Amino acid sequence: MKKPMRNLIIILTSISLISCGKDFKIEKKDFDIVPYEGNEILIFESDKQDRDTIFIVGIENYSTPFGPMELFPDEHEIYSVKTKRTDPNYDRYLEGKSLIQLVAVEGGISIEFDIAMKRSWYYGKYTFGKSEFEKIPLTELNIKESNYKDVKIIESDGSYEERDNYAERFYWSVENGFLGLDRRDEKWRLIKKYVP
Repeated sequence: MKKPMRNLIIILTSISLISCGKDFKIEKKDFDIVPYEGNEILIFESDKQDRDTIFIVGIENYSTPFGPMELFPDEHEIYSVKTKRTDPNYDRYLEGKSLIQLVAVEGGISIEFDIAMKRSWYYGKYTFGKSEFEKIPLTELNIKESNYKDVKIIESDGSYEERDNYAERFYWSVENGFLGLDRRDEKWRLIKKYVP
């Protein structure tokens, strides 16, 4: 074999080995972070005696490439809780939005929230590494006759606080999921969670 041809084969083999994409998967134990089966109905009430409903319409589990311009992009598994919920800006429902999703990344997972409901939208930090999320302390939250002892309070970083629908914080129960949020002038709380 001639030397230029051999060099070309070595170069092409090296490039293919270096540039092969990785396949990132969510570990089985990490699925426990998501406390939904995919068919729940969440009913909320505000301290202004208004009501709103979030419909969990399914869970999607798939892999997708990140870095589409790469020759061999990495594949990342995503586990996403899909909803039908009120548009925070208009009187209509939006479908296909994720309430919470797990994304497999190098070194573990990221946990991503998209918290919005009637006249309310949480704009603050919404993505957490697993260890970062686990470090958020647990506290208690009483809602009517229910006492939740495993609640993480996620405070906004002040992003878009000038907006009318700005939510200052939201409440997440490790066992029960989204419990509500606080705006400056209105508080929403989960009053019923059921499977039809």
